Amino acid sequence: MNRVAFWFADGLRLPLIFATGALVAFMLPLEAPYPIRLLTQVAIYALLGLGYQFIFGLAGAFSLAQGAFFGIGAYVAALATLQWDWTGNLTLPAAVLVAVGFATLVAVPVLRLSTHYFALATLGIAQVMLVLAIGWVDLTGGSNGLAGIPPLVVMGAQLDGRAGMIAAWVLVALAGLGLYQLRGSLLGLAFDVLRTDPFAAIAAGVPAERLRFCAFLASAGLAGLAGALQVHTIGVVSPEVLDFDIMVRCLVICVVGGVARTSGTIVGAFLVVLVPELFQVLEGYRLLAFGALLLAAILFFPEGIVGWLEAARARWLGATPFTQKLPTLRAPGRSLMATTRPVLSLERVSKNFGGVVALEGVTLKVARGEIFGLIGPNGSGKSTLVNVVTGLAAPDEGRVVISGEDMTGRLPSRIAAHGVARTFQTVHLHPTLSVLDNVAVARMGDLPGSLRGALAAIGADGRLRRARAEAVAVLDALGLGGDGLRPAGTLPPGAQRRLELARALARNPELVLLDEPAAGLSAPEQAYLAERLRVLKTRGLAMVIVDHNLEFLLGLADRVACLDQGRVVAIGTPDQVRRDPAVVAAYVGIAPATDDAGERMR
Repeated sequence: MNRVAFWFADGLRLPLIFATGALVAFMLPLEAPYPIRLLTQVAIYALLGLGYQFIFGLAGAFSLAQGAFFGIGAYVAALATLQWDWTGNLTLPAAVLVAVGFATLVAVPVLRLSTHYFALATLGIAQVMLVLAIGWVDLTGGSNGLAGIPPLVVMGAQLDGRAGMIAAWVLVALAGLGLYQLRGSLLGLAFDVLRTDPFAAIAAGVPAERLRFCAFLASAGLAGLAGALQVHTIGVVSPEVLDFDIMVRCLVICVVGGVARTSGTIVGAFLVVLVPELFQVLEGYRLLAFGALLLAAILFFPEGIVGWLEAARARWLGATPFTQKLPTLRAPGRSLMATTRPVLSLERVSKNFGGVVALEGVTLKVARGEIFGLIGPNGSGKSTLVNVVTGLAAPDEGRVVISGEDMTGRLPSRIAAHGVARTFQTVHLHPTLSVLDNVAVARMGDLPGSLRGALAAIGADGRLRRARAEAVAVLDALGLGGDGLRPAGTLPPGAQRRLELARALARNPELVLLDEPAAGLSAPEQAYLAERLRVLKTRGLAMVIVDHNLEFLLGLADRVACLDQGRVVAIGTPDQVRRDPAVVAAYVGIAPATDDAGERMR
């Protein structure tokens, strides 16, 4: 009973449930055509916005092609109805499938881009579709479009008027439920990290490419469905359904209502459809007033209207306590000492950035259960080497072999799935997520589950529940168990470094690459970290550690390599490397005259 009460008390669930009930009670007795038509339009735009929330709200990709998918769905439904006399039994699935098929074709080249390049590419796609709709007169009717499209007929029932309105809202409810379920699952947690910090997603082993691809297809499918409903509702289709105005409305719906929020999308749809109607009395100033209202909403509610309400509720009533009971599990891990094969082998790896040589002919091996140190002056190529191993940078020459398999140039997600984890020189965590969930997301790759399971889950997602339980065990092992419910951004720097290590270890890796793990740590924190790393070494975990703190690193590593201007100038035990003349020259700029120069490396 307490869990049910806490569920209702969480966030805005209770007022939203009342608002939904009030909306249903208002809609059911409606008979006047005008309000029915308006509410149908709200539902169609809500469906369009829910689709956009998948690629924009969940995946964090600024796509400008949502209006194009909406127009494709509209034209497919219109042409199928007028030319082949198809009913809604076929036009709705056809609109979805064609939109998804087109999205699949453009996703391969477009999703390789990022930030503004991705936005411009998707905008170009939308403009091409608009030009085709205007110019292909024989098929689309050109600028005049196509008219005479009958109302939606599904399984012999004509869905127009109030029936059409109810059908549209049922589809909105299903799509909204899917988005809600996804957000509350382990998959939704991965999307949240991907949207906030792509590097944190890489470190957690999140398959970013696959998630973006699926989100792009989901957004296209729902946009195509919304477009089909639109033409069956208004009875005509023209190039206006591909106009950039549709994309702007979609963006306003998601941003003003609340990014990645089902309720926010519906609030935004009401705002976009109904407010211009309310401003009709202003006549020529109607659009000016609407624009001013949107600007005010963005300025005063940067997290969206629903996001602001959630934050206000948390300030006034306090955060809802975490009530999920987690089973006691031991930390994920396995014995890695079964083979003597090197876990990492670099063979003459080279990498250039324009005319700058970052790596040149680097060859080294790291064994299981070995702590391998990597030192060198600034700009020597240490971080580039880590990026090459983990897939963030592809080598120009040479091979990267991990656990006997050539992984040269593979995607970061593929390399991560092969048992490689890392931390970054600059901490990359999701600052507003709890410490617990920053680690739990890293268990995604090892826990069985599917999108269908996340959507069909009743109550808490079982996969997320287990991931959190295993995350607790990892946090306990690194002395962070008491901070599990704190936002990660509130931890002190030393604890954030340990949290990054915990996330890496939660992935159950065979090789961990640590970039400046001791940076900013006090002497006691460094000693604690070194102790934890030695324990991990006894379990067979291979580690490559990059650090400028030579006292910390040389006292910890089994072997050390020194890079200078992209080349390995020395490799051996810490004492051998410390006294190597080439290493001393790399740091002080001159070759030492006596063996005493090695003392300067201590």
